[in-house]
Amino acid sequence: LILAGLAVSFLFTALTNYLVFAGDQRAAHSVLFWTMGGLGLARWDNIGLAALSAGIILAYGLWNHRRFDAFLAGENAAESLGVPVARMRRTTFLIAALATAILVAVAGVIGFVGLMIPHLGRPLAGPLHRPLIAICALFGAILLLASDLLARTLLPPQELPIGIITS
Repeated sequence: LILAGLAVSFLFTALTNYLVFAGDQRAAHSVLFWTMGGLGLARWDNIGLAALSAGIILAYGLWNHRRFDAFLAGENAAESLGVPVARMRRTTFLIAALATAILVAVAGVIGFVGLMIPHLGRPLAGPLHRPLIAICALFGAILLLASDLLARTLLPPQELPIGIITS
C-alpha cells in the first residue's frame, strides 16, 4: 500500500513537472510558487474566506475540546463517556478537509507547519485540547509570519516560497 502511494505520488509529480516544463515561463513560475506555498501570490480579496475557514475550524475545536480530550483515553473510553465517535470522526474530517482546501487554495501548500506546531505546543499546553488549540494557533501564526518574513528578505528582490523555509 505504501509503494502504491509512492507510485501515485511520483506519477502526479511527473505530470506536474511536465505541465510546468511545457507551459510558458510566467505560468510555470506561478505553478511552482503555488505548489511550494507562499503569501506573495495571495490576494486581499481572499482574506475573508481564509479568515472564515480558520475561524470555523478554531470554533469547532474549542466547542468540542472536551470530546477531543475524551479521545485521549481511546475510542472505547470516549464512546463510554457519551462521545458519538463515528459522527465526531466524520464531522471533524469534513470540517478539517474543507478548511484545509480553502486555505491551500489561498496560499498554496505550506508544508510542515501543521506537523510541527502541535508537537512544539504540547509541552507548554499539556494534554488538554482547549489550551493546545490556542497555543497552536498562536505558534502557527508566528511560524508562518516569521517564515514569510524570511522568504521575502533572504534573497532580495525575489521572494522564496514559504515551503522552502518551513521544510
